[in-house]
Amino acid sequence: MLRVLKNMAQMATTILALSSPTNASGLSTNVSSALTGFPPCDALINAGLSDRLLFATDPEYSPRIASYWALNTRRRPYCLIQPHTANEVSTAITALLHGNNGAGDWHIAVRAGGHNLGSSNNIESGVTIDLKYLNRTTYDPITNIASVSPGSKWQDVYATLHQYGVVVTGGRDGDVGVGGFLLGGGSTYYMAQEGFGCDSIRNFEVVLVNGSIVNANRGTNADLWRALKGGGSNFGIVTRYDMEALEDKLIARGTRTMAANYTTQFVDAVVDFTDTQQRDDDNALIAVMLHVEGEDILSTIEVNTDGVENSTAFDKFSHIPQLSPFSQTVEPLYQAAANSTLPGDSWALQTTLTFKNTPDILIHATKVQQKFSAALQASIGAENFYTILFFQPLPSFLASISAERGGNMFADNLRTDNAILWTAGVFVYTNQSDFAIAQAYMYEMVAELESYAMETGADNQLIYLNYAGFAQDPLGSYPAKDVEFMKGVAARYDPEGRFQERIPGGFKISRVGER
Repeated sequence: MLRVLKNMAQMATTILALSSPTNASGLSTNVSSALTGFPPCDALINAGLSDRLLFATDPEYSPRIASYWALNTRRRPYCLIQPHTANEVSTAITALLHGNNGAGDWHIAVRAGGHNLGSSNNIESGVTIDLKYLNRTTYDPITNIASVSPGSKWQDVYATLHQYGVVVTGGRDGDVGVGGFLLGGGSTYYMAQEGFGCDSIRNFEVVLVNGSIVNANRGTNADLWRALKGGGSNFGIVTRYDMEALEDKLIARGTRTMAANYTTQFVDAVVDFTDTQQRDDDNALIAVMLHVEGEDILSTIEVNTDGVENSTAFDKFSHIPQLSPFSQTVEPLYQAAANSTLPGDSWALQTTLTFKNTPDILIHATKVQQKFSAALQASIGAENFYTILFFQPLPSFLASISAERGGNMFADNLRTDNAILWTAGVFVYTNQSDFAIAQAYMYEMVAELESYAMETGADNQLIYLNYAGFAQDPLGSYPAKDVEFMKGVAARYDPEGRFQERIPGGFKISRVGER
């Protein structure tokens, strides 16, 4: 049991960036120009993209659907369009948005890596734009810019950049895709020095709804550049991210496992680390509570980005009795990312809140997590699910780092107090009925935690987009000035609101109410 739990803890980063294979071979052999009866797919054929389409009758279709990480995202669209270039993305989006004028009850989804949950990256009645073949990673040593395509997985990005001796501030789980991760913000091992992943983006290449391909950076379309940093899928389809590169140092990555009856000491160590992280900014922490097969366990993922083993920044955790010996490796990021993946194949849900960095609210969060897990175990059986809770430090100085780099849409929520990002996940192996029960219990937990945080003054309004649940409103949690800014940017680049209406998945700025 301890071995299983320890392995779970080592792979726990899979939910942290809740955003396709990078091999560019295996293009569909479907080159028929015959019409299909599906208006959007026929529009793509008429636009000359027949050899980029996959239908349910094609042998590649089902494996591609099965490559989505969670069972609840494995929807089956009328067809998949798999463009190979930004120009083909432009042709596809133009054909889809203008073909048949959107008549009929069909819509569009956009897939990058296929790791995000909800309806953000796939659709039943309509067409999914699958960016599988936009998977290139390049590096320019003169500008120190790494150019990364949205369909790539982070482990492959890192492996390519490793050849040049550089990395970028990307995902910690190697199986997570580039696109959704960066548009939602991006939590990385380098946050205390570099800010969120989106803060390292120097330029976006974007296909707008009118089919034009533009660059967005400090000097050109600067409003779009800023809005895309945390603004999600609201303004266009990003086909390239140009990111400032860092030296590819070895990182030291260790894991601990502790019994749940040491929760008070565990929480105290989390609070202390968060309050002192600016001093120890080459260290990163992910604190975890797992419930697996009826047992609760505490764990940490401890990283030093300079490769320092046994960093003193984690001393308070080392003083807690361990269930198994501390395990640590020193290796390049591409290897650490490849070893930090967790198989999907479950019905998955995550939710998130942000709290002030105080012990009381964190201890309360562990208690309601245990209550949630116990209720679900009584309902569907201990062997049919597992739950996970993460605490991630969000110290207030992150807001200053983001501001220095041009700002993002959410970091100002962190400016006043050191905070903790709370994220809970549940993974059900059985069926949708059991998953519905898990979802009901989870949202009860979220409501209770929100209420408690507000009553005790420990609340922070940020709902981090990359970990938000289906029923949450992350964009609405951003500072009011940034919400209005995003609405203005969406209106300028998509005045008819086509991206809001025809590509409905994910969190849309048009659905955020007035404040």
